[in-house]
Amino acid sequence: MEAPQGKSAINRYQLKEQHLLHRYKEPCQNYDLMGIIFVYLGNSKVKDRLINLLDLMFKSSKNASEKITTLHNDFGIDLTQEEEGDLEVMCNLGEGIYEDGLMKGKQEGWEKGRKEGRKEGRKEGRREGKLELALEMLKDGMALEKVAKYSKLSLSIIKELAKQNKLI
Repeated sequence: MEAPQGKSAINRYQLKEQHLLHRYKEPCQNYDLMGIIFVYLGNSKVKDRLINLLDLMFKSSKNASEKITTLHNDFGIDLTQEEEGDLEVMCNLGEGIYEDGLMKGKQEGWEKGRKEGRKEGRKEGRREGKLELALEMLKDGMALEKVAKYSKLSLSIIKELAKQNKLI
């Protein structure tokens, strides 16, 4: 999740028994079976290895081979060939979404510009395509900064888009 005030954090939420009518005590093991953990990845390095590992995997703009090297050198993690393939897919997902959105925006801009016979139509179509792309990346849980980078839209526009769609 996007870090509040740009600082990394981990919050845990647990279920707790409350007696609202009469007093019956349920054994803890019957209801304390799940919890919720929110992990917020901030914008700066911290001393926590887990946060740094998650930052590498989900926020870093390194390509798959660079991530594999960092996993080995910094974390002592060696991936199988299958896991390396999965990492390649994950790293290429953001770029694929970006390219699809860009192509869609270009197509819409070209069609609108052709109909209207003006450059403004093409510009508007490209912008709409970028916004659609950014929205899809936000829905996939991509960090705001990364969405801004790939969509080439300002961070303030990305934040506003996320707010409008109740994603933050």
